[in-house]
Amino acid sequence: MNLVNLPFFYSHAEGDRACLLLHGLGGGVYELQLLAEVLYEVGWTVQGILYPGHDCPAAPMPASRWPQWYGAVVTAFQALQESYPRVAVVGFSTGGTLALHLAHHFPVDALVLLAPFLRIYRPWLFPFAPEILVESFGQWIPWLPRRRLPIRDRALRQAAEAACFFKSFNLQAVCSALDLIAQVQQELSQITTPTLILQSHADTTVDPQGAQLIYEQLGSSQKELHWLKDSDHLLPLDVEREQVFAKVVTFLGR
Repeated sequence: MNLVNLPFFYSHAEGDRACLLLHGLGGGVYELQLLAEVLYEVGWTVQGILYPGHDCPAAPMPASRWPQWYGAVVTAFQALQESYPRVAVVGFSTGGTLALHLAHHFPVDALVLLAPFLRIYRPWLFPFAPEILVESFGQWIPWLPRRRLPIRDRALRQAAEAACFFKSFNLQAVCSALDLIAQVQQELSQITTPTLILQSHADTTVDPQGAQLIYEQLGSSQKELHWLKDSDHLLPLDVEREQVFAKVVTFLGR
């Protein structure tokens, strides 16, 4: 399997629907490449962008802030709106948080949130919230080494690690993502976009209960939450990816 971390735009000349796919913090469009290919095959124009601070290989991950990422998202979304009457947004992890913020400000046709980032995963033995450590040390420690990517499928994990630009996390960028989360939490009840949420109970990166909280607090009357049990965080590349693809295609084709 060959994954490539380059922005993509696959267009159907006669199509009337487009989907913007948003990657996670410290990741890239390779995370959503397979899902994008499936959506294109069933008639969607698909676009994947790289955020500022995520758009070129670097030994340490560069510092960047959520307003920079969001600015790139808005630019891409508005460009799609000019050509397509129907524009949906798929967000993975922090891409899901950005998608929610976008839907609060713009008329998004449909949202798909894959393992959305609302809280950092906390092992049951951990005595306090990991966010406290990130916020305390982020201004003093620029980077943390990145462990292997959270994908249980060995072949896809190897392909993703070959495509990934960074072997570290920039803690200032993580702190900025936490600032975005704090803002989005205040907006959830006002977001009425039809929304599909997919989350694994076995996620080791984000707290799975964040998906439940989003579902409960979201203002939409059309919302679905589906649980997976065998995948880790990177749902679009993991062992249950075919289930993910099927649920996304069904929801967006409603």
